[in-house]
Amino acid sequence: MNAPDRFIPYARPSRYLELIGPVFQSQTDAATIGIRLDERHGNARGFAHAGVLVALADTLMGHTAQRAGPPDTRLVTVSLTTDFPATARLGDWLTGTATVQRIGRTLAFTNCHFTADSRLVLTASGVFASVSPRDPS
Repeated sequence: MNAPDRFIPYARPSRYLELIGPVFQSQTDAATIGIRLDERHGNARGFAHAGVLVALADTLMGHTAQRAGPPDTRLVTVSLTTDFPATARLGDWLTGTATVQRIGRTLAFTNCHFTADSRLVLTASGVFASVSPRDPS
């Protein structure tokens, strides 16, 4: 998959992202990701499926909040709100950027937006809860 020069492979891969990726991140800002939309991302009408966009927004906002929090912060999604002002088309380069609004003792609040070839296609906000690391035993 081709990505713009300023993008590198995503630093936080997962089995799910491997299924829909490759996902890339900006070399200068890990809170910005990108993906080339292909036929795997399509719905029955030939546009990018909203579920793919929501999954990427959830991942981006959660990881951005986790990096902004104290060391060893582990977050889980509590709430996502999404709006789709336009459609993303297969073949588009999709770029998303997240910002952290606030990180408290137990909750983190984030926003993000995604564009596809300069069209705003998703805005989202997320709330994430801090959880204890799993007991290794």
